Amino acid sequence: MKESVQEFLRKKIEQGLFPGSQILVSHQGEVLVDLNMGSMLKDSSNPKDTVKAETLFNIESITKVMVTLPIVFKLIEQGRLRLDDRIERYLPEFGTTAQKKRVSIRDLLNFAGGIPMDDPAGSEAAAAAGDVQKSWDLHYSQDLAHPPGTKILYSDVACRILGKALERIMGTSLADAASEWFFSPLGMKNTAFNPADKSSCAATGVSDRGRILRGKICQDLEHDLGEVLGSDGLFSTAHDMLVFSRMLLSGGIYNEQRIFAEPSVAKMTKGVTNSDLFQSPSSYLHYIVGGPKTWFWEYADSRFSFFGDLVSDRAIGKMGGAGTFLLIDPAYELIIIYLTNYGQPERSLEGDEGWNKFFHDIDVMGLCNMVLGNLAS
Repeated sequence: MKESVQEFLRKKIEQGLFPGSQILVSHQGEVLVDLNMGSMLKDSSNPKDTVKAETLFNIESITKVMVTLPIVFKLIEQGRLRLDDRIERYLPEFGTTAQKKRVSIRDLLNFAGGIPMDDPAGSEAAAAAGDVQKSWDLHYSQDLAHPPGTKILYSDVACRILGKALERIMGTSLADAASEWFFSPLGMKNTAFNPADKSSCAATGVSDRGRILRGKICQDLEHDLGEVLGSDGLFSTAHDMLVFSRMLLSGGIYNEQRIFAEPSVAKMTKGVTNSDLFQSPSSYLHYIVGGPKTWFWEYADSRFSFFGDLVSDRAIGKMGGAGTFLLIDPAYELIIIYLTNYGQPERSLEGDEGWNKFFHDIDVMGLCNMVLGNLAS
């Protein structure tokens, strides 16, 4: 299997689809594939830019399942939060209408809060001008696109608002809470928001505004908001992500240390949580925006899933828009981590055409099929 995956990755890099990558495959606790190939920088042949096991990748939306969702369930374990608590309870400035007063934590975890996909009008300009508070105020005062609990609509805006609510409850940042509760106890030394050593990060091109994206997240608005968000911002390595994933597969335990209660992990990772609301996907983009999910996780056993044709009906996964992927399949005790610095200006992933090219170029489906098709029983 390792040789096949290595050839798969070599061709992608030689075709210029992305400069570098890490791929890690673990089955029943055994690492079958552990590859670091290519360069952290496009068109660089300098040995110092070679991708290593310690190279950090921008995992973008995987932040949602490695920070935001786990923090929610840790707060539930602590008795400080319930799924059906209203967002307005923690962010009174959000409850500007009767409908918004009804939006719950559960709604936001299911992308069912009615919060629009588009950034609030004026929020990007305000943040770019340094008025971060005005940008957040525009997030909170934005009208809903539809009543809460009636439709699935993938919204980073909703995740940012949820992240701010969690910070209000905790009295600390998402970054500090995640480090204290998960990353430090698990020994994940190469996982962080705002990584200090940018030279250790794989570069992902330039932003829409022309920022060089090395150790910086892609979206300009999110950069101006500080890069510690409930939607995006985390950088990590395949090895650190493997530790986190193994903890989930083990019911909340890693190296005899309990990070989560087993019921929390079960609730966080099993079953379709939006079964009464999701739409039958008609494209890869539609699958992301309104398809079946396990909270913030994509439910992998679905038409137009980007995790291939052989995953079980218990598999979950998450994609990061800069070209990073995580799959956890409990039925096979399988973890696949595929990190690239494909990168993208934000606007390049608008519409079906952009998403189809993204998925075709990286071909996580082909990788997952290759792995599952060659697993030893």
